[in-house]
Amino acid sequence: MGKKPVLTWIAVILVLLWTLVPLYWFAKMAFQTPAEISVFPSHFYPHQPTISGFFNVMGYPYTSRSGEVFIAAGQADQVKMGLINSLILASIVTCITTVVVVPLAYTFARLEFQHKNKLLFAILLCVALPPISIMIPFYILFVKIELAGTLVGLVLVTLTITIPFVAWMLLGFFRNLPPVERLARIDGFSRFGAFVKIVIPMAKVGIAVGAIISFLFAWNEYTFAQILVNGTPATTIPASISGFLFQHPEPEHLAASIIFSLIPPFIVAYLLQKHIAKMNIVEPLG
Repeated sequence: MGKKPVLTWIAVILVLLWTLVPLYWFAKMAFQTPAEISVFPSHFYPHQPTISGFFNVMGYPYTSRSGEVFIAAGQADQVKMGLINSLILASIVTCITTVVVVPLAYTFARLEFQHKNKLLFAILLCVALPPISIMIPFYILFVKIELAGTLVGLVLVTLTITIPFVAWMLLGFFRNLPPVERLARIDGFSRFGAFVKIVIPMAKVGIAVGAIISFLFAWNEYTFAQILVNGTPATTIPASISGFLFQHPEPEHLAASIIFSLIPPFIVAYLLQKHIAKMNIVEPLG
């Protein structure tokens, strides 16, 4: 085995450790009791596994087989509300982003029109701006138009992230599709008909990837959620979880809420990846 493959495998192992060890540690804590979590040095796996944290974080007390009672988490209402709001937010943002970005990316990738490069630069600038740099203007604007603390406001501000990013990502994908529009026009399709019936089916792989990215961006959005909706009925799961840091230490509840927050993205990514794997991936031209 050459030097390059060895370095590649070392890099892969380091990335896996960097990703999976924190996930495992939180999963382990979610199945431990507060007493076991406080043991030093910490156990590598739960010696007396319990699901009390998952019940408590959903607002239910739990009684173990030994008769020990674990009371519901004080943050339970915020966690449940956050999960529901995050699911609504991510679903709406994914649908709107997909509907807007597909024709937008196709137009920039396949058509020529005036000021195209300038508009592309504007999209790139939107992608490059860090969210914190536009937080204060958005907050002032949303307070004045009474969108602060609402799910509608959070949807709008999240779209300013997902639409430019996914559009820029799909530009290259649409450029690499075979030039079938002229052939479709010869067969009697209109430009719009060729786009809907020919191009979109060919681009299902890229559209599915864009949908995954949109969902994950919206689900994990923290910066805007923390400032605009935290502590309101529109709070999302990342902002709700952060509330554990300002209360009495409840590491098992924090870990359980994090595990709950990981389930929907894993399901969406798994289902769409499975769908993508069954398709014929379009090979880049040239």
